Amino acid sequence: MRNISKVAGLIGAIGAMLSFPAYAQSYAQVFAELEQAVTENFYDPHFGGRNWREIADRYRSEMANVKTDSEFQRLGQRMLNELGVSHVVLHLPGTNRPTMGLGARWERIGSYDVVVDIDPASGARAAGLRIGDRILNPEAIRGPRQEAALLDVERCDGSHAQLTVPRESAYWPPREKTISWSVLRRGDGRTVGYIRADRFGDDAADLVDEAMETVGSTDGLLIDIRNNSGGNASALRLLGYFADPGPGIALLSRPFLEKLDGPVEASNLANIHRVSRAYTTEAIFDAVRQGKGAVMLMIEDLGERRYRKPVVVLIGPETGSAAEGFAWGLREQTKAVLVGRDTAGALLSSQPFDLSLGWRVTLPVHGNWGPDGRDFGDRAVPPHITTELTREAVCRGEDFDLATATGVLESAWQAGQ
Repeated sequence: MRNISKVAGLIGAIGAMLSFPAYAQSYAQVFAELEQAVTENFYDPHFGGRNWREIADRYRSEMANVKTDSEFQRLGQRMLNELGVSHVVLHLPGTNRPTMGLGARWERIGSYDVVVDIDPASGARAAGLRIGDRILNPEAIRGPRQEAALLDVERCDGSHAQLTVPRESAYWPPREKTISWSVLRRGDGRTVGYIRADRFGDDAADLVDEAMETVGSTDGLLIDIRNNSGGNASALRLLGYFADPGPGIALLSRPFLEKLDGPVEASNLANIHRVSRAYTTEAIFDAVRQGKGAVMLMIEDLGERRYRKPVVVLIGPETGSAAEGFAWGLREQTKAVLVGRDTAGALLSSQPFDLSLGWRVTLPVHGNWGPDGRDFGDRAVPPHITTELTREAVCRGEDFDLATATGVLESAWQAGQ
């Protein structure tokens, strides 16, 4: 019956396509392929209780008004957004984006977006944008890539300025190395290790081992994943230095989920395919295929290399995807203390799919469940200790998250940990 339904849907899409004006038929073709890609590959066979066929039919009725790539991209993205999940993106043909933002990061503080970081090579810095600037017209941030953003900002001293800021794409690809580390030797004889992980990519496991070789003998460890956009399950290698060996996280996809009679339970995960050291994207996808849509990624036993001193982890709203899986593992399976603000709530595993005429769509193909059957998909990770980011601290150049994390280490040492 499912195959008959797919064929009927495709026939209907083709019929609608042929009724469009000639200039719109290419978009109708891509639309039909986009609908089919979601129908066949979206990880949740139940679409979170949403009626995907009805959603697609509703947006198909708007296709006659689509005349440009930008209009089609906006319509397709709005349709994908109705799935209510992260990791859904309709990509325009080619590499050039028609709209861009700023070479800076900002965070919502109160009612305004406040600049908290500026890319070192950014034209925004040369144009006069400064850390601590309050952007009074955030609607001007994104726009045509060839046009500058005309920003109204309030400076830290309360004065106002109008800036002409070039639009840029910054922070991607992430800086190399994506994992860096250092050791601080204090005057009291203690040492503190610091690991900054901006991405858990295919090279992360080896970098983690290098980092822990250096910081593994310190008296306390700070791990900063505030700007970690995700990656893959290589984060489990770092988790293995702090957690007991055993089940880490389950990746489940449609071939497995559509066989269940109800929500995922721990009993459903007891006998699924188990894999250790799947630390590259290729290895992870292969493990899911071998497990016929389900795999339990295991935490390794690192033996004497296990780190047993206090660990504090910095998280925030830029912590996303695989980095959130790492944060959940720390929170649920270790004694690490999480400091900062809620993470992005964008934890799913995605894959790009090619469409006609150079279009592509990224869709979530795996969900993430804990060994106990809890669904962690798109769930933000709350910190143990919440910090409040203030504009005054940003303007003073203070890092209250790090100051708080250092205080947690001090308290742990005083408690004899």
